[in-house]
Amino acid sequence: MQRPKTAVAGLLTGLTLAGSLLATAGPANAANAGSPASAPAATSPKTGHKGHGKSLCERVPHIEKRINKALDRLNGDASTRGSIARMEARVNKAHSKGHDEVATFLQDRLTHRKELKPNLTRKLRDLKAVATWCEKKKDDAKGGSGS
Repeated sequence: MQRPKTAVAGLLTGLTLAGSLLATAGPANAANAGSPASAPAATSPKTGHKGHGKSLCERVPHIEKRINKALDRLNGDASTRGSIARMEARVNKAHSKGHDEVATFLQDRLTHRKELKPNLTRKLRDLKAVATWCEKKKDDAKGGSGS
């Protein structure tokens, strides 16, 4: 059985492309081997770390804002979308109308929201500890660079 010409042509094109990529990858890697960008990051002489946590420290205000926004939404009144109170009202309304399946579904969502609240509160507390660590790290960096 003969193969269609397009399949053979596609196979040959793929092999040619792979070969050309492999042929150019070797010299490119050899050229970058001596560059300072490929050298490992130098550690800080005072702390012994490689600047870990810098990006986390930059994101702390944004993360805190998002957690506070979610907590405000969960703690909102019955007119606030996404609040626990609104979901409780929806569950009660479904029960009163006799929609037991809907009430069960909404009750599961309500349970999840109630579990979410202490988790977010704990994460906010942990984030405040991270913010304190970042401030200490920033102060250490300022004090250590003047000598």
